[in-house]
Amino acid sequence: HDQRYIELVIVADHRMYTKYEGDKTKISSIIYEIVNILTEICRSLNIRVALVGLEIWSSGDLMHVTLSADDTLDAFGEWRERDFLKRKKHDHAQLLTGMIFNETIEGRAYKSGICDPKRSVGIVRDYRTRRHFVANRMAHELGYNLGIDYDRDFCSCCPNSCIMADTVSDQPSSRFSDCSIDQYLGYIIHTYYTSCLYNKPSETDIVSPPVCGNYYREKGEDCDCGPPANCQNPCCDAATCKLTTGSQCAEGLCCDQCSFKKEGTVCRTPRGDEPDDCCNGISADCPRFHFCG
Repeated sequence: HDQRYIELVIVADHRMYTKYEGDKTKISSIIYEIVNILTEICRSLNIRVALVGLEIWSSGDLMHVTLSADDTLDAFGEWRERDFLKRKKHDHAQLLTGMIFNETIEGRAYKSGICDPKRSVGIVRDYRTRRHFVANRMAHELGYNLGIDYDRDFCSCCPNSCIMADTVSDQPSSRFSDCSIDQYLGYIIHTYYTSCLYNKPSETDIVSPPVCGNYYREKGEDCDCGPPANCQNPCCDAATCKLTTGSQCAEGLCCDQCSFKKEGTVCRTPRGDEPDDCCNGISADCPRFHFCG
């Protein structure tokens, strides 16, 4: 199935700010670390997570963070719809909080709320110093927001527990189960409301530093084919994320064996009676409305 994109914004509340003694650089680097892990986890759903915003509430919370996780989720969703969406375009928001909720709840999200102005939110408690656990929790809440239920006993994603397991194991999990993937695909195919996941974020919108080896071409990179041990692309140097010597491109509908396809090569056939799009001979991407003359 096609790649989808989640333009994610993370808000660190005032308790996070005081917990890390007002060190915004430290809080930002924690969030970047969480997002890198989340990005890796969501690859199993063929979703690219892009952090397009990061807000730290240094002078006080902009909505009520209370002992009730449900009330806090509600307030965060309302704040997002009323205020945040008006000043920052994004698909999904997560509140990372220092609050210790009643019943030691570690996260909450709305079921199947993705793309909805109020309900495309989750809240996660910064509850472990190992960031992998916090990233797992964020993935769990995001999964729930994507219409995925808790795993049943027969679901697998060896070797550790899966993201949608209802209990967290001692070892952090790194993937969604086979059940989760099937359920997510069923949800996006049958739901009209997931259209916000189709638009690709521009490189300039991404606020986290580029990571060479995460499979996504980011600012300053020619290509990114994953870690050197996993890279299968002869056109890309995995260690530097630069093109190999003599290569014009590494991927794209108008790239073939490390070279641009000839001008006039059909690269997209739209539905209906629109004319085909063709390569222009100077780019690896298939340009929209570059008709084959």
